[in-house]
Amino acid sequence: MGGFFESFLRVSMIVLIVGPVTAWVARVGAKERGDANESTERFTVCMPRAPRLLMAGCAIAFEVIMLVPYIWQGLSLGIWDHQLVWLGHGLALAALAVLALFSMPRIDVDGEEISARNIVGMRRRTTFDHITAATLHTQMVSIALYTEQGKFSSVSLEGVCSSNLLIRLAEEGIEVADAVQAPMTKASLCWAAIKPLTIVFLGMAAVFSLVLIFMVVFANVGIAVLAMVPFLFILLGAVLPLCMLSMPLRGVLLIGRQERELGFCFAREMAAHGATGTELEDEDWFVSISNARIVAFRRDYIKKISAVEDSDSGNRCMLTAKSGRKHKVYAAGSTLDDLRTWFRRGARKRTMTERAQDALETIG
Repeated sequence: MGGFFESFLRVSMIVLIVGPVTAWVARVGAKERGDANESTERFTVCMPRAPRLLMAGCAIAFEVIMLVPYIWQGLSLGIWDHQLVWLGHGLALAALAVLALFSMPRIDVDGEEISARNIVGMRRRTTFDHITAATLHTQMVSIALYTEQGKFSSVSLEGVCSSNLLIRLAEEGIEVADAVQAPMTKASLCWAAIKPLTIVFLGMAAVFSLVLIFMVVFANVGIAVLAMVPFLFILLGAVLPLCMLSMPLRGVLLIGRQERELGFCFAREMAAHGATGTELEDEDWFVSISNARIVAFRRDYIKKISAVEDSDSGNRCMLTAKSGRKHKVYAAGSTLDDLRTWFRRGARKRTMTERAQDALETIG
């Protein structure tokens, strides 16, 4: 009965708390980006308020955990209460660290001047005349600026006014290149699909590990608890990303089926097309990564593509091969619309700004 109750609480937490909070963060962030200043002369690229408020709220909530034992037991604390106090401190500090990660990086543009602040609060200044290159990483949703001395700054694509920065770079004649320049292969696409999630999981493992170390140092918890640290990194940094491989693996299997039926090698085909990174759209191929899924099809494999529809697993469309076999293709709605447009009307050259907008639609 206890196991059933625990499972019920876990599901209830996801349905009633985690799901709605995640949707609220995405919705408020999208609204804030939509309502942002459209000027390209004076703007600030920074994270929306929603995730910052969430992390600040978590920090306060964890500190409340520290106060509860005082209220419940008064000033006479037992060993369990003592550990709970320091657990609250540790979790609050972890939440504040994540808050700094979200809040500190920003780029301020005032006319020709650019001021960038990094995660530790240090500021650097330059002008657009000194910006020599810029890159966009659609999977890591980040924009990076470079000068002759190297990397100047990096900011999240989810930030308010990130599109203003891309438009201003285009006005200044600064080409925005794809941050991923590696040859396109099935393995590289798989890694690009799960890389953001892997980094998130590793970050979670690092935060939990620091909380455990904090408890050992300050709360007199047995040092044996540190044995959980490597387990956390193995579980969150290796096992979970390997489980997530099931999402891009479906696309890889579809590439393999096309290779067998049409008689080609994907790696050689991409090399012949000069394809690098994670996206390709020409008269023969459509390749993209969306929601950790690989969407890659050669035109002469496809007979027809149905309209995009919603399902319990997300947006999808039905692709019918010339052999008659039908495939369910899952991805963000914008990516599936691009696939249908490519098949019906031919290839189109998309700007980095358009790719950035597609990435933001994928996020929420």
